[in-house]
Amino acid sequence: HSSTLVTAGVYLLIRFNMLLLDMMFLKILLVLSSLTMFMAGISANYEFDLKKIIALSTLSQLGLMMSILSMGLPDLA
Repeated sequence: HSSTLVTAGVYLLIRFNMLLLDMMFLKILLVLSSLTMFMAGISANYEFDLKKIIALSTLSQLGLMMSILSMGLPDLA
């Protein structure tokens, strides 16, 4: 199911967070997650289909979780 696959990536990032302590990786993750949150949020505002709005909202929330991970706070995610 697609919702399971969406959350599997974030779950794996949380589980293997101690292996990903490279500062360059964390900076790249922070930039990508910020762009994900911004683009998904803006796109959801201009969408009319409820299913797409929910999908973009979920994507924005996953971007928030990734940004929390990139700040070194896996317990908060």
